[in-house]
Amino acid sequence: MKKTWLICLLLCCGVLAHAQSKKNKLKKLLERNIPCNMEGRTIPLTDTSLYAQSRNVSYSYSYTFPKNYKETWPKEEVVSEVRQHNDPYIDTVTYTSQDRKASFKIYAGNVVVLPSGRVHNMKLADVQAIDKFADQHIANIKQGKDKDLGKVHIQHICKGVKGYRYTICVKASQGDEQMLYKIIMVEMPVSGDLIFSHFLFRYPTADKEKYEAQGISLAREFKADE
Repeated sequence: MKKTWLICLLLCCGVLAHAQSKKNKLKKLLERNIPCNMEGRTIPLTDTSLYAQSRNVSYSYSYTFPKNYKETWPKEEVVSEVRQHNDPYIDTVTYTSQDRKASFKIYAGNVVVLPSGRVHNMKLADVQAIDKFADQHIANIKQGKDKDLGKVHIQHICKGVKGYRYTICVKASQGDEQMLYKIIMVEMPVSGDLIFSHFLFRYPTADKEKYEAQGISLAREFKADE
């Protein structure tokens, strides 16, 4: 009887120790604060005659755009409140410079599927799943598998994380074109799902002096709601 009781006690202690270990690991991961910013020269975006701020309520992010850029949204063909075409970029907004040499677009990406379902029930397995998702995203970029970048020459790439929210910044080139790519992880307000949202700025290498600092500054202003 004593032997059985001792075994049960040891098993209970082992279970409690394992649970405490997972709790400590989760706490340590949620306390992470590693910055990641687009590298390079910036310019002020505070002149309200030149720049305006916008916020996407559906996807919980904000950004700044130049007022002299043309704003474009995809056209939907809708009949009886039904979309005729399932455009994956239907929530994409594009801004194009007056000379049509520079442009950037902001769009939602993949949802991060969590084992527990929602961030409000965050567990160690959830954070580990998010980490794996972010690492795979970076691997795809480096391997030329990102659907928007494709095969590019990467000049700079960094990965930042605050708790479980990731930021990825990439400076790259492809032929005569330069690209500034920023990805942020945001929490959708209604569903509680985590989703990667994207900022992609393109401009000709020949116009680097004119557009790079502006693009870097706009990328830095593309932020998830706190």
